[in-house]
Amino acid sequence: MLSSRRTAALLGVLALTLTACGDEPPPAVEPTGPELERAWRIAVGEDLLDQTVAHIYMLALNSREAPTVVLDVEDGTVEAALTLAREDDEPRSDEDERFEIVVARTMPLAQSLDPEGYDDATTPVGTTQSVAPAAAPEDLTALITEELSGAELFEPTSAVLSNALVMSTITAQVHEIDASSEAQGAAEACEELVVGFRNGLPSPGMILSEVYDCQPRQLVAADEDELVEMLLNAEIDTAVMTASHPAITENSLIALEDAQRAFPQDQYAPVVSAQIADEVPDVANEISQRLDSEALATLRRLIEGEQGLSPAEAAEYWLVEEGFIAPPENWG
Repeated sequence: MLSSRRTAALLGVLALTLTACGDEPPPAVEPTGPELERAWRIAVGEDLLDQTVAHIYMLALNSREAPTVVLDVEDGTVEAALTLAREDDEPRSDEDERFEIVVARTMPLAQSLDPEGYDDATTPVGTTQSVAPAAAPEDLTALITEELSGAELFEPTSAVLSNALVMSTITAQVHEIDASSEAQGAAEACEELVVGFRNGLPSPGMILSEVYDCQPRQLVAADEDELVEMLLNAEIDTAVMTASHPAITENSLIALEDAQRAFPQDQYAPVVSAQIADEVPDVANEISQRLDSEALATLRRLIEGEQGLSPAEAAEYWLVEEGFIAPPENWG
C-alpha cells in the first residue's frame, strides 16, 4: 500500500489517467499458498530500473492468471540467463535456484553468449577504426536468439538503452551548436568543451575522437547525478549520459542523439524457459511494446530521489496508469 507521503510525491510526477480501452483491466493478485509454490520466478539483478521492469512483467503476468514472483539474483542476470539457456540434458545441481524467466539487458547477454559473434558485430567493416560503432540492437537480439537452446528470447522493449550528448540551451547557443542536430553537430566546437561522461563508459575520449572527430578540451568522469549538477552549475559544458535520465526533460536540457552508435546500446528483454514459453500470456509482449523511451524516463522519475518509490510500487503505478491492471482496493 502506498503511504500518504509517497502518494503525494507520486502525484507530483504524473497524473493518474486510466486508459479507456474497452474491457475493465484485471487486478494483479500476488500468488499465495499453493499458487506461490508453483509460481514462475523472474530473475533480476540489483539495478533499480531493472528491478522495476521485472516487477512490471511480474504484475502483468499475475493479472493474467499466471502466478509469478520476482527473484533477486546475486550473480546478476547474465549468469541467470546463461543458466536458463543450458541444454536440457545438462542437469542443474541441487544448489541452483529455480527460475523460469530472466529480465536481461541484451548487450551483456549477447557478449556472454557469443563473444566472437559480438566482436564481429562491433568491428567496423572496410575501415581502420579501432572502436565503434556499437552493435545494433537488432543484431544483439539475433545473436542471442541464435545461441539460446533451452530458452526463448521474447520481444525486447521498444525503448533502446542509449546514450546522448547532453547540454544546456545556453551552452548550445554560446558554442553555436544546433540543438536539433545529432552528436556530430558538436564536433566543430568540441575542442572548446569540457565533456563529462558517466562512470563505467569505456574509452570515451578515444570513441569521441574516432567516431565524432571530437577531441574535448577536458574529460571528467562522474556518476550521472553528479554530471547533471555539474551541467546545471556550468562546471562542465556537456555530458555523455543515458538518454532516459529524467533530469534531461526536468531541466529542459538538450540531448544530441548518438546516431553513429559510438556508445553501447541495448534493450530489456525477457528470456523465458522453453518449458513454459508457450504458456506465457501475450501480455508479456504487449508490455515490451509499451515500454518505450518515454516509459523508461517516467519509471526513472518514479524511483529516483529521497521520495522515490520502490520498484514494486513504481511498477504497479505505471501499470495502473497505462490501463494494464486495475487499481488495488487500497490504492492511495
